[in-house]
Amino acid sequence: MYSMSPPFELTLYMLTNYHEMKIKLLLLSVFTIFFTFITQAQCSGGTNGGALSPAPVSATQTMAVTNGNYYTISIPAGACVPTYVFSFCAADGGSNTQSDTQITILDNSGAYAGGYSDDFCGLLSKLTWAPTSTLAATYRILVNSYYCTNGGTGVLAYNVSNTYTNTAEYTIVGSAVYSAGCSTVTPNSTGQTGCAWDVNSTLSFASNFSYDFTVYLGASDGGADGMAFVMQNDPRGRCACGTTGGSLAAGGITNSLIVEIDTYINFEDRDDFVTPTVGCAGVEDPDHLDLWTNGVVNPDLDGNCNAVAAGERPVVANAVRLQNPVGTNYNIENGSNHILRVSWVTGAPGTFTARILNTALTTTYGVISTTLNPMTTFGTNSPYFGFTASTGGLSNQQSFCSPAILLPVELEYLKAECGEKGITVSWATASEINNKQFDVLRSEDGTNYTRIGTVSGNGTSYNTIKYSYIDETVLNSSSIYYYKLKQVDFAGNSKSYAATGNTDLTCKVVTRDVIIFPNPANETVTIDFGKLPANTIEIYNNEGELIYFSELKTKPGYNFDIATSLFANGIYLVKINTDTKIITKKINISH
Repeated sequence: MYSMSPPFELTLYMLTNYHEMKIKLLLLSVFTIFFTFITQAQCSGGTNGGALSPAPVSATQTMAVTNGNYYTISIPAGACVPTYVFSFCAADGGSNTQSDTQITILDNSGAYAGGYSDDFCGLLSKLTWAPTSTLAATYRILVNSYYCTNGGTGVLAYNVSNTYTNTAEYTIVGSAVYSAGCSTVTPNSTGQTGCAWDVNSTLSFASNFSYDFTVYLGASDGGADGMAFVMQNDPRGRCACGTTGGSLAAGGITNSLIVEIDTYINFEDRDDFVTPTVGCAGVEDPDHLDLWTNGVVNPDLDGNCNAVAAGERPVVANAVRLQNPVGTNYNIENGSNHILRVSWVTGAPGTFTARILNTALTTTYGVISTTLNPMTTFGTNSPYFGFTASTGGLSNQQSFCSPAILLPVELEYLKAECGEKGITVSWATASEINNKQFDVLRSEDGTNYTRIGTVSGNGTSYNTIKYSYIDETVLNSSSIYYYKLKQVDFAGNSKSYAATGNTDLTCKVVTRDVIIFPNPANETVTIDFGKLPANTIEIYNNEGELIYFSELKTKPGYNFDIATSLFANGIYLVKINTDTKIITKKINISH
């Protein structure tokens, strides 16, 4: 019912036949002892005083009330829950003759409904409260004087507001704002709490998925506080928004799985790490990933940040540092965008994975994973999803952008290595959905890319598949060539993945045959003669007719371009005459 902890302030309650006296004893003759009497239990019962009248609206209303009575409000069903304010504070238009008031919210059966306030402005109470469900319901507003006693009258001030806004893509709550497919969940200001939920879809845990979200954690290292990607089936639906501080506005959101991108080490966070330098006396402050369930974020159950009490780690044993390179803490608050990739593979149980990458998808800073049964965690296979964030005394802008579509391919790596025959481009996929092919793109400056080849995909797969393509058309072993992949599905949709270069400059120049590229060709085709000098070039169509002839004397290493814009689509035979032999190649012209 109450707790005492030094320093103490003693509040004694003395009852007589006629009245109740409240005496504060502050000073004893020999020494000073302070006791605090804290009433933590909510009030209950009460006498029906009728409905709040006038009914709550956005403007502040007032009503004369009697301590010990409850007053009812009926809340209709809706997509989101409203927020109510009830106050006896003079600044809000309230008052109370008895003073030292209490306000408790009960449901229509008289059970506590999650709202209680005592001594907000001096000894008067003020309560901000939202229902825990979007269903229609009637609630009781019970007013009392201190210690849940009756008697005395007052004026209760109250209003109702919607703390959410529905946009084309998100339901935004609190400090969150929407702009062109993205949401700033907290501006670069202190004391902010924001949440943003996708309004067009839910996640389907009935099948595998992989999403890439662009996230921005601000530009102030040591700023606040981080973001959370939250999947939830909270009764408040898309109006849910949790507690602030280290909970990143995800605390208290029930039926949830929470991915923390945490940029500030709070006291309770230090239980997440085993390295002494991150303990209570440590100096490190690593940005990190963590997983939590059911709105329980960073619990400190034993008051000891060097030991983990039972129940403090409901999901994973330890948080995962963001690092680059491995062994060096990575600062994600560096003013750059990053990718949060969330993936799900069904099973009994299934596996959920979250990872942070750079926007080129070539560097992974941290990966965290857990197994779960979605029906146990969420109570549904289709939870809502979105982001939450908060700031306290420190600040950072914290934003995200949603992907346009489900990722058709989850790429594990892409690399380019020199070899005897040229540069081998290799990659692997962890999963593929409706994948028709990969176009291999090459650049000599890292900016302008040209397609040099195509590799067939594997349709739909949830196993690791490895691919490779040998680029035999490289011309200069002392140059760095850059490669990207363009993935194309069977519906014609495409997405570009990663970028990498052959940083190893030891490709061997070998005596090789003539190479013609690109093949297929569109406007221009290039003939690389390698070590062979050429005399003439002839091109024949598929009916054997000579349609192109050129007489030339080339030196080894010479390239020759032929405009093919006037050639009809089709297969052609290229005949090259050298001093020692005749070389024939086929080329496909496709405009």
